[in-house]
Amino acid sequence: MTHRSRRVLATGAVLAAATSAVVTGAPPAQAATTTYCSTSTTVILRPTGGGYLFPHLSAPAAGCDFVDNGAPYHFTIGRATSTVITGGGQSSTYTVDNLKTQCTAAGTDGSYVRASGCYVPS
Repeated sequence: MTHRSRRVLATGAVLAAATSAVVTGAPPAQAATTTYCSTSTTVILRPTGGGYLFPHLSAPAAGCDFVDNGAPYHFTIGRATSTVITGGGQSSTYTVDNLKTQCTAAGTDGSYVRASGCYVPS
């Protein structure tokens, strides 16, 4: 009788472990969107002249492989151009090749992919 009760206990333990594994499952995957765009433009007002040159992006949708999988939004831009308007109405234009930036929001209107809350990821 001792052998039979051990088998029942062992079978019960295996079933409990299997049920626990099914119930808990794996943690949900974090959404993220990774996109390449050939070009983008940014026009920003920086009265003091300081700050990140690409706080938002605007890129022709035809030159992007954008599919919205949710935040965070990782962009690589082949050629990013930013025109900064400083105090006194002066402007300077900066171009960066292969810009890598991360943004908190992004979307498309069909013609352009637009992103905001952009920064250099650490």
